[in-house]
Amino acid sequence: MNLCDSDSGLGRATPPRRAPSPGMGPSSRHLPSPSGPGSLPPGLITKRRGFDDGSSDISSTASSMMDYNGPKLYKQPATKSNRGIILNAVEYCVFPGAVNRDAKQKVLEKIARSEAKHFLVLFRDAGCQFRALYGYWPENEQIIKLYGTGPSQVDDVMFDKFFKYNSGGKCFAQVHTKHLTVTIDAFTIHNSLWQGKKANLPSKKDMALVI
Repeated sequence: MNLCDSDSGLGRATPPRRAPSPGMGPSSRHLPSPSGPGSLPPGLITKRRGFDDGSSDISSTASSMMDYNGPKLYKQPATKSNRGIILNAVEYCVFPGAVNRDAKQKVLEKIARSEAKHFLVLFRDAGCQFRALYGYWPENEQIIKLYGTGPSQVDDVMFDKFFKYNSGGKCFAQVHTKHLTVTIDAFTIHNSLWQGKKANLPSKKDMALVI
């Protein structure tokens, strides 16, 4: 009697095979586990790809900026106006008392009508006696008289002393500088430039010899 061919199953070398579970086909046995080694979740893969794309964009932008050799754009800062400072000086310092009311009113009107952003007061000397009001355009260094007695225009060689107005103390203080800047509010000119002073011109005889 052959025991291997009997229906009892006794003496078989291999155990009986189990029936496959529902839904488990041959192809599903070979799918890798989502948590297995060397694999990443789909969400993490998407994030990593997104990060790589962003870094490539940043590097390309930086390289394009380094390659730009064109001119640099520069915007010159706007000049600060001293209109309010001069109005305060005219109101409380330059024309004290009721005697100078008319002159003060005329100067205030000139300031209101002028398109200048910076103004300068001309003094006769260090005693801060008002002589004229000037408009100052720093962009082209023009100083033009608006009202009063003095030169119609002022150049660098004509300056003698410079002053700055103190709104708190309501007074002018001398500034020790040799050049005009937008921080200056008043100035004086050399004594030889005032009317009545004769300029040292060559005589007619000397001019004839030169000709």
